[in-house]
Amino acid sequence: MEQKDLREWEARCIQEEPPACRAGCPLGLDAKGFVLAVRDDNLPGARAILEKSMPLAGLVARMCEAPCEQYCLRQSLGGSVAIGLLERMCINAVPAKTKFLRLPPRPKKVAVIGAGPSSLTVAFDLAKKGHPVTLFHLPGGPGSWLCKVPELVLSEGVLEEELQRLAGLGVNFCQVSVLGEALWTQDEFAAFYIGQDDEYVEGDLLKLGVPDSITFSLETERLFTGGLSVENHKYRFITDVSQGREAAVSIDRFLQGASLTAARVDLRHGKTNLYTSLDGLQREEVVVPADGLGYTKQEAIKEAARCINCECLECVKRCVYLKEFGAYPKTYARRVYNNSAIVKGNHQANKFINSCSLCGQCETVCPNDFSVATLCLDARRTMVQEDRMPGSAHWFALEEMRSARTEGALIRHAPGKDFSTSLFYPGCQLAGIRPQQTLRLYGYLQELDPATGLWLDCCGAPGHWAGRVQEFDEIMKELEEKWHEMGEPLVLTGCSTCLQMFREHLPQINVESVWVLLAEKPPESAKACAPMALSDPCTSRHDSKTQNAVRAMMEKIGQSLTPLPMSGELTECCGFGGLMQNSNPDLAKKVTAARVTQTSSDILTYCAMCRDQLARTGKPVAHVLDILFQDVAHPASEASPSISERRKNRRQLKSQVLSKYHGEQPKATEDWEAIALTMSPEVAEILEERRILEDDIRKVLFHVQQQGKVFVHGESGRKIASARLGQVTFWLQYTETDGSFMVESCWSHRMIIAGGSA
Repeated sequence: MEQKDLREWEARCIQEEPPACRAGCPLGLDAKGFVLAVRDDNLPGARAILEKSMPLAGLVARMCEAPCEQYCLRQSLGGSVAIGLLERMCINAVPAKTKFLRLPPRPKKVAVIGAGPSSLTVAFDLAKKGHPVTLFHLPGGPGSWLCKVPELVLSEGVLEEELQRLAGLGVNFCQVSVLGEALWTQDEFAAFYIGQDDEYVEGDLLKLGVPDSITFSLETERLFTGGLSVENHKYRFITDVSQGREAAVSIDRFLQGASLTAARVDLRHGKTNLYTSLDGLQREEVVVPADGLGYTKQEAIKEAARCINCECLECVKRCVYLKEFGAYPKTYARRVYNNSAIVKGNHQANKFINSCSLCGQCETVCPNDFSVATLCLDARRTMVQEDRMPGSAHWFALEEMRSARTEGALIRHAPGKDFSTSLFYPGCQLAGIRPQQTLRLYGYLQELDPATGLWLDCCGAPGHWAGRVQEFDEIMKELEEKWHEMGEPLVLTGCSTCLQMFREHLPQINVESVWVLLAEKPPESAKACAPMALSDPCTSRHDSKTQNAVRAMMEKIGQSLTPLPMSGELTECCGFGGLMQNSNPDLAKKVTAARVTQTSSDILTYCAMCRDQLARTGKPVAHVLDILFQDVAHPASEASPSISERRKNRRQLKSQVLSKYHGEQPKATEDWEAIALTMSPEVAEILEERRILEDDIRKVLFHVQQQGKVFVHGESGRKIASARLGQVTFWLQYTETDGSFMVESCWSHRMIIAGGSA
């Protein structure tokens, strides 16, 4: 990923956009963070947030007219959060900081003329940055205009306290009889700020002209001005403070010889790209102070609790995977970028990249169509291309794919036909978990159309998900060639993933879901059972035609269905997709558990992978074929077949098709297939978790029989043997009795020891 790509990805995620309240604050105060700190009874933390954004916070927090409140999203649901009252309560309750960090002194002096809100702000900000500041004020003293403010708003001593803070920062106060042009023509100062929110000699201000609306600089070099709001302006005080802050930024840049305009933006006035859903939000009325004047601490906490904590996170709210890694897409994009930039060291984002199910739900719910799936898939492709993909990440899934495309593959016209009007393509997963029902479905399709052929193969999805572009492209080419050789018939898929792969990568092939055909005429063997919850596979997300066909088919046979809460376009992954189950099995279990807990009913699905994955939780889950062909149905409560059983099922289905429909004898078995194994359920579970096939164990034992190399424990008679099969070395602990092998444990690794044989 290039840096420009990172910027494009980051721009799509709006989570870091400011909430409307912050966007509506002229000072950019983190109003949400402040309110939430009050809610959590963290008043020192709340005051710290005020101090971070507000100059002279003790004064500004009490005087601010709170323009942010007009943008609060709570406004239509009980009224805006009373941020102004919360600020006053906090500033009264928590003592001010006694010291401020001040940068080292700088040589160029600044004159601040006037002592209105904007001038005090300029003096404060520039003094903190180390500039020597002299503030010129009238005889009434700095801030004398505050004498008109009611005691209830600005208590006695506040102004004096804030002026002492200015003095502590090195601000020099200079009293003058009048404020006029003579003050901003002195040679000893490198820059001048003229605060027009004070009283000046009549006519002198007119000579200044109109300042730039962003930098507040005047045509005359060294001169800056602000405090321009009109007397009756609703937000006059905070507007003048804001203008002073912007002018201070400009003066600081001017003194350093930097651009006044670079990276400057105008006020947002509440405009933000942040999306916040109000769905399900209940109306709550504003807390009214008991004394009618200001909040007590408990009243403030109660009012702050009304804050809806504006944020997007639409994708994270719904996705177990995105929650698991503790951030949001913009952060994840940075992690992926940093991961690709690492030459040596720990690639910490590998697990994140390889754990995504690639289901696409995030893109569907995101207001800006941010696709974490695309981000991760691109990263996987790059890792494979640069030979940085860990060998273990997708190894087993790829081996399963290759097995299904060789020993489990078959393509034939219907018996006695040299053409096919359609080819039934069940997919390798359906053939693996429901071989007998797949055979029955093929028989029924032939009843509907005797010229229906059969195509047993894998669509290559594991290669696509793993980022193996070259291998996947070769698979697509081979599938297209086979389709051409068969006369380019309609392909009927029994798997939503296969359907998606064909449509996206082989659009020239005419393909349809077999459920669309069966919706018109379900088999007579179909029989309704107790009401069930319907789980749409994630690869059918944008395939409403197939989704509707399944619903229509079940309705025709009288099967009562209630879709899971997250269904249709918003459906969730079962934990298998994107090879999550292989790369991060613990996370896959969490994803699966989240799916099944959405209903107390038994679940029905039309995806073999979903049935297999969801049933692993112990939840009763049926496949559509269990409803359509109940004479060979599997109970919904039946455990999922093991990885060894699935591979065996594919081989047996192929043999049955050849024998039943084409009169061909099955291929002779290999010598190692005759080896008899026994093992406890606990050992069988270990093999499942470690992705070790019983066939692998038989091959190791056959290798031992041929080579004769084995470790034997002298007392117990236990044996340990190993063999390298392809890229993996398998180790086996077992005992042997009368030609039968009791497997006690098995493990594997991909290491090659230098100078060794495995």
